[in-house]
Amino acid sequence: MTALLDMPVRYNTILEDEFDEIDGGAVPVLAIIAGAIAVGGGIYAIGQVAGERAYYAGLRNSEYQQVKWGVRGSVIGMVGLIAGGILMSGFENKFYSMI
Repeated sequence: MTALLDMPVRYNTILEDEFDEIDGGAVPVLAIIAGAIAVGGGIYAIGQVAGERAYYAGLRNSEYQQVKWGVRGSVIGMVGLIAGGILMSGFENKFYSMI
């Protein structure tokens, strides 16, 4: 048994310049990239603030070393792998720079 390919009865030809308008061009892609960078920078800054506050609240390196994997896992579990990684990078960079 062979399957037949049904061709549409009517179709429209899309010209190259019309396809660019449908595709969206480079401007929306650049806006998406800029937005992602801005969101990532904001998440990193939140981590830095948290690291600074943890230090001033009395958290020291010896204490943090005992709980760091639990903290990392909890943060990643709450906000996701990518956002959690960015947030923890900001947290630990700021915290370790202050000890």
